Amino acid sequence: MKIYISGKIGEEVLSEASRRKFVRAETMLREKGAEVFNPADERWQRTLRREYEQDEYVKSPWLTGKFPDFYAYCLLRDLMVLSTKDAVLFLEDWRQSPGATAEYYFAKAIGKRMYFADRHDACEHLVERMYREAKESGKPIEYDGLRDRNDIEIAYFQKHLREAWLPLEGKEAE
Repeated sequence: MKIYISGKIGEEVLSEASRRKFVRAETMLREKGAEVFNPADERWQRTLRREYEQDEYVKSPWLTGKFPDFYAYCLLRDLMVLSTKDAVLFLEDWRQSPGATAEYYFAKAIGKRMYFADRHDACEHLVERMYREAKESGKPIEYDGLRDRNDIEIAYFQKHLREAWLPLEGKEAE
């Protein structure tokens, strides 16, 4: 499986803490046998900078002029890479980043499989999925013979949590 890592990078010059956070996730995913794209990788960042400065990305008659800023260019390029992957892993701080938030909605819009390092984010994603599936089926929300909303959600989480939650080292299920 090809997985894109999404999280708060936040700076034009990446901090060592941001880089380490992405490398930890990349290492964990590779150990599970995934092919990983890490947007915080130094080589990728240098490539983006070089392309932006040299206007190498302008290859289309519809793209005229320069991107408004380096951040806009990076986000567009990252979305292009994300679109080629099977899934996205959202790190715990993804909601604090406008870029990672854009990646979330883009991944959702194009139907990418989504994993979350944070258990609460995974549960929220599963609740949304459960209700969407019920709406699409046109049937009342019922699950494994349960009718109470809380019982349904808990049973659904227990059965499907591993489909959305990829805890980073040392954060296994409670």
